[in-house]
Amino acid sequence: MDTRPRFRLLTAEHLEERIALSAAPFVSADVPFASAAEVSESETAFIGAPVPAAAASAGEYYVGTFYDVNKYRDGTDSQLCWAAATANILAYTNWGYSTAVSGETPEDWLFSSEYEIYDYFAGNFTNKGGHLYYAFPWYTSGEYTIQGTSGWSQVTGDGGYLYPGISIPDVRPYLHYETYHETLIGEMAAYLEEGYGVVMALGWYNSASPTKRTGGHSVSVWGYTYDESLDPADPNYYTGIIVTNSDDNHTGTKTLSIEYGEEYGMYRVTDYSGGRGWIEDFTCIKPVETLTGVSAHGYTGVYDGQGHAVTLDGIPDSGDDEYTVIYNYDGTFSLEAPVYTDPGTYPVVVVAVKNEFDAIWSAPVTVTITEFSPEPLAAPAITSAGSAGLNRHALTWTGIARADGYEISWSADGGLTWSSRVTDQAETLITGLIYGETLLYRVRALGNGETTLTSGWSAETSLPVNPVDLDGDGFIGPGDSALLSAAWFSADGSENWDPRLDIDGDGFIGPGDFTYLSANWFKNADSGDFQYPTV
Repeated sequence: MDTRPRFRLLTAEHLEERIALSAAPFVSADVPFASAAEVSESETAFIGAPVPAAAASAGEYYVGTFYDVNKYRDGTDSQLCWAAATANILAYTNWGYSTAVSGETPEDWLFSSEYEIYDYFAGNFTNKGGHLYYAFPWYTSGEYTIQGTSGWSQVTGDGGYLYPGISIPDVRPYLHYETYHETLIGEMAAYLEEGYGVVMALGWYNSASPTKRTGGHSVSVWGYTYDESLDPADPNYYTGIIVTNSDDNHTGTKTLSIEYGEEYGMYRVTDYSGGRGWIEDFTCIKPVETLTGVSAHGYTGVYDGQGHAVTLDGIPDSGDDEYTVIYNYDGTFSLEAPVYTDPGTYPVVVVAVKNEFDAIWSAPVTVTITEFSPEPLAAPAITSAGSAGLNRHALTWTGIARADGYEISWSADGGLTWSSRVTDQAETLITGLIYGETLLYRVRALGNGETTLTSGWSAETSLPVNPVDLDGDGFIGPGDSALLSAAWFSADGSENWDPRLDIDGDGFIGPGDFTYLSANWFKNADSGDFQYPTV
């Protein structure tokens, strides 16, 4: 069974320079917290690569899981070693993650790996030297900048944050920074064992002595080697540092051999860059947990004049001092959820913090209000058309949801001119037709002009005016006789009354209608000698 520590995805989003988490005052960096081994595992958590089992030999300590960004190596980020190293430890300690509850909205996160955190750095910070402790932006003369070994560097892009969500006032109580001295590696080892994420800064010098500095480099530290025969208080007790390096184009840990230079009170890396690398300092950050059971929901809908906001589930009453919720939007942030009324797309990052960063949760959501845009209705289809007695046609068509009515249109001249009427039913009876004519019919669904638009016309249906062809098959025969028999001796109001069968138009189904049926027996409906009742 793998007992190495695992970590939940963690969260954070745009926290602008600071309104402070006034409801959650920060605790001292000296306050105890759960070690890495106590950070609970999540089945959906992004897990870094495990240190090979061989690293567990005597005389070595390692954290069990490492993260390793390699820089782009395309000339655009040649000095962003500090960003890569920082991305690794933010992933390891969970500060760099934004998680969502499975099955809830949204289901994605801002950063699903250390590479995505690094991409944010590379996209928002200029190509200058830097350091984790100064990576969290300072606010100077209205512009965000970072301070590093190469001086002040201007933040670029639309971010201006370490990563979306957390700024230096938030994080400073949970950072620890040490410069070189004889117990430096021992203190770094103690923080590693407490679950901190550690970034180590190396200085390059023009010789194997720290006399003239020519540059620097940052790496992520995941463990150390030591000489068991020595007292841990002896600076020579530590013999190596297990690191990941963004400049080696390699995914995996490496152990750098170190020795203590008593003359300078510093540790030197003996097998790296010709032994000219000296360990100058380290910065570390405590691990945090994911605030579980939280979900944020955006909004998508048509403009309705009402205000719409992000909603958050899983957090008790907002007045509960145990939690602070921050809404980041429009380059600012607030403890109140923004409300939007006008059409537009509004991204909002929701950050929930429990007990001064004992646990964090955040996710990006969007409020989208679309412009008013009526939708065209589907066109209906004529489903039946036939004679309905003397000089009449009956038609039915498919009903269309949300239609405000229908326009039925007919033409007796092949479509050159049209007559029409409006009805709120999906059927109609057209009267006053002329025997012998052939009519074209079409129908469309009417929109209200506000949320729906009138549909296009249906396909046209052709139908001759001939009331004797009761079944509409173009032939006078048994089918027509059967229909007439079924309504025999019926009148308007009778149970079996059907106005389409009233051939002579006298309001009664009887001998008069049968006369015309028998007179045209076995004729085609368009026969020239057809006997037809006159008006």
